[in-house]
Amino acid sequence: MHWILNIATNYLRFAISMVVVLIMTPYIIGQLGMDMFGLWSLIFAVIGIFGLMDFGFATAAVKAVAEAAGSNDEAGRNRALASLLIVYSVIGLLSLLLVVMVSGPVTGWFDLTDNQHNSFLPVFWLLGIAVSLNFPASLFKAALSGAGRMHIVNAVELLMVLLNAGLVYTLLQAGYGITGLAISTAATMLGTSLALIPLAYRLLPGFSLHWRLVSLDNIRPLLSFSVYAFMANIALLTTLRLDLVVIKLFLPLTAVALYAVAAKISEYMFLLNKQFSNALMPLVSQLHGRGDTASVRRIMTDGTRLLLAVAVPGIGLLYYYAQVFIDLWLGAEFADSAGLLRILLLALVPMTLQLNAANILGMTGQHRFLAIAMLVSAALNLLLTLVLISILGIEGAALGTLAAVLLVEAAVILPRACRHSSVSAASFFATVIWPSLPAVLPMLACAFALDQWLATDSFGMLCFKVAACGSVYLAGFYFTGLSAAERKLLTGKLLRVRATPAVQLETD
Repeated sequence: MHWILNIATNYLRFAISMVVVLIMTPYIIGQLGMDMFGLWSLIFAVIGIFGLMDFGFATAAVKAVAEAAGSNDEAGRNRALASLLIVYSVIGLLSLLLVVMVSGPVTGWFDLTDNQHNSFLPVFWLLGIAVSLNFPASLFKAALSGAGRMHIVNAVELLMVLLNAGLVYTLLQAGYGITGLAISTAATMLGTSLALIPLAYRLLPGFSLHWRLVSLDNIRPLLSFSVYAFMANIALLTTLRLDLVVIKLFLPLTAVALYAVAAKISEYMFLLNKQFSNALMPLVSQLHGRGDTASVRRIMTDGTRLLLAVAVPGIGLLYYYAQVFIDLWLGAEFADSAGLLRILLLALVPMTLQLNAANILGMTGQHRFLAIAMLVSAALNLLLTLVLISILGIEGAALGTLAAVLLVEAAVILPRACRHSSVSAASFFATVIWPSLPAVLPMLACAFALDQWLATDSFGMLCFKVAACGSVYLAGFYFTGLSAAERKLLTGKLLRVRATPAVQLETD
């Protein structure tokens, strides 16, 4: 039951976060202006580099806690986490020193005006300090997530998303500009981690981080995994963040702002799809610890097929309505973001398809291969972006991302995961990919027909069309994407849910 709750709350938190971003972004741009919004996006991308100082220990912590939960080894869990707390404290201190050291030189990387330079430094300091302090505090999130209590983490993070929106509005209204954005981001980042500390002690049986539990022997097995998780984090950061830095080296801040909008939308769509696989990641580790290879194989096949049921209509409809969405959301000033968004959405297809595959490889002993493959993808993405942006302009950055994920995620990582899970490529296509495709045609036909009858002149109308077309897709997937046994099981559960209120009423 915990895993279903984790997945549901993952999507709930992320859906509400997306709505908040949808509402707040036009307001933020209106308050800051296009250039300052580009500067904020650039600073955020640079600060993301400091997140790499986690060195992959967060993923290693989740894995260790999940395996300990699978074997009921509370003492082993506590020893690993207590030792990691010391490591994270050292990392936080090193990160803080690095912020001090590079805060001056980093502003020279970019061609900034005096006003932009003056805004850059305080924001850089605030976010850098928050990231540094958050390293030791974030260990408690890893502990709760690895123990299958991700729904608790989601509830806290959701509250902080709403609080952040309120702080952003208040501080921007008060005239704090991007410094206000930094204050709200830092406050809610640290607030989330601090709120999870007492919850970890309350909800995890026998939880303790006493200094007597600290030992280097507890770090070594985690380090062997975290090194490769660190490499994977570098790859993900390069794919999601570094494009903005490269664009600023060639183009003005307005181009950064245009790309930041497209990248943010595609990133949110990617992370929305990732909520499904994130919730299953500790489960993969637990199943692997028990030696249950059959269940791991089902996550690779059935899990990915169900993930596509969520991802395909989202990516497809956003691709179809990209121009309309951008125009309604941010206006004609950001119209050029639509073409960039479509290219990045195409890249999302292979990135989403390999999410469960990457989890299975990473959590079942193939983390070295996965990390190297993702690093190759990131390096290829960076190289292609540098080449193509000088030839094609801003579109080259998006095309570099698309080419890299096709060459590595689709052509290397996914086939390796299939072989590792004893699933043939033909079987994976027939049982996972193909069932998600037939419903696309009626979905797009519905979108085209609605466009002939109704103008998309408001967000309300756009939401109506997306909901209608998405429902058409899910209805089609019910017949083409689910087996007869799965349809019977799902129908039975829905009927029981409908019957429950009536039974309770009679009981009352």
